[in-house]
Amino acid sequence: MKNYQLGLLLLLASIANVEAQISGTVKDQSGNPIENALVCNANDVGNYAKTDENGVFDLTTGNSSTQLKIGALKYETVASTSQRNIILAPDPLLENDEYHISFDHLRVGDTYTENELKTDFPTSNGIGFYDGQTINGQKDDTQDRVSIDYENSIDPGGVSLKVKYPKGLLKTSSSGIDTRIPLMNTFKDNYYESSDLYLSYWIKFSDDFDFNLCGGKLPSLGGSDPNTPDGDRDRNRWKGRIMFRKGGAIQFYMELPGEQEPADEAINEDENELRFWGDRIVDGANICSFEYENYLRAQGWHNIELHYVLESSPNGNDGLFEGWVDGVNYDFVESNYFNYYRNPSENRENITINHILISTFLGGSNVDDYAPKDDDYYVWFDEFRVSKQRINEWDFYTNALSVENHNEKSNIKIFPNPSSGSYNLPKKTNWIVYDLSGKEIINGISKTVDLTGYPKGLYFLKMGISDITLKLMLR
Repeated sequence: MKNYQLGLLLLLASIANVEAQISGTVKDQSGNPIENALVCNANDVGNYAKTDENGVFDLTTGNSSTQLKIGALKYETVASTSQRNIILAPDPLLENDEYHISFDHLRVGDTYTENELKTDFPTSNGIGFYDGQTINGQKDDTQDRVSIDYENSIDPGGVSLKVKYPKGLLKTSSSGIDTRIPLMNTFKDNYYESSDLYLSYWIKFSDDFDFNLCGGKLPSLGGSDPNTPDGDRDRNRWKGRIMFRKGGAIQFYMELPGEQEPADEAINEDENELRFWGDRIVDGANICSFEYENYLRAQGWHNIELHYVLESSPNGNDGLFEGWVDGVNYDFVESNYFNYYRNPSENRENITINHILISTFLGGSNVDDYAPKDDDYYVWFDEFRVSKQRINEWDFYTNALSVENHNEKSNIKIFPNPSSGSYNLPKKTNWIVYDLSGKEIINGISKTVDLTGYPKGLYFLKMGISDITLKLMLR
């Protein structure tokens, strides 16, 4: 009898672990279904499904022990769970943010299509997102320039947006991506308009990226008059653009409706409306011959934060456009950029900040100056955040565990950093490595730290008995 019962238990266990369809639901804490949440096998993210309007998902294969990963826009990601009816908590970053995109709710894949973009975000267009374009019956690879990367993220184990700059090609039609994602107040579920906002995001260029190229566009905020009929809003849109330039510098300027760029009337490239961050290290006669040194040239992840303030009235003189790279504020554009944004005679008195312009491409008029010559190049984006107050995510990430003693830190050399796994310390010592949440993941007493096999991203190293915490980038 005992042998029979044992055999029955083993049979039931075997049946439970047979590969079969996994079904379940994803809801919020009030019991409301969450539509379009990503549910995937935590150990095989290529095996995924999206929830329907009732929050129901059906994963093609799995068994009772399959761990699931769940991500949804506006909710905290669950990295691993055995539950099948899942409750998601609100994203904790939204306490101070008006909008947050982590990409953790997007499916993995070599191609992220325009249809998926429109399903995942409240947007109407997407250039560079593949949607069946063909040339002579063959897939148009130049329109397949964006994918979701589970290997590179500022958060270990997270997800980022990977964008291609194809060899020999320029501008939006053939390089990078371009889409406008309207801001949505995630507490009220409606479109969000403001006249004073901060935007923060992380960016990483491929290690082989050639910063001798003249430059390209990067994401920013923009807006229009929300009362303008849909058919006329494009004529009333503005963009607070930034560019990366030769040597890794940042330039920022405005694209304004019905006006020439103010930068066109600048006395020179260092004064008035046309601004650069960084010190000139090579002089030249034009924008593509001189060179600036800046943080973006260094390998690894960088944080960009931008602050936009529109005029309170046509002659308010209180508008500005300023920015930070890796926590350092270099300069700001004064209110002469914004004086006519609220001008009633130009039908712009109600103009606001109301969308993220996720737009990046290599651009300019000359292929020799701007386009990759030998290989495709790539750039990654992560953690877009929009807030009414300074975000300063660089300090949040780099000082998450302690206040650094910068004088002592400057004398500590860890190499290589970034690394694909192994780091050399200046001497044998006891050390602890933490992830971004402050959780200890590994410790030891040695002259090397080995993170081989851990998810790529940012970690923190505490050495000896001091309070000094250093950043480790695993790539």
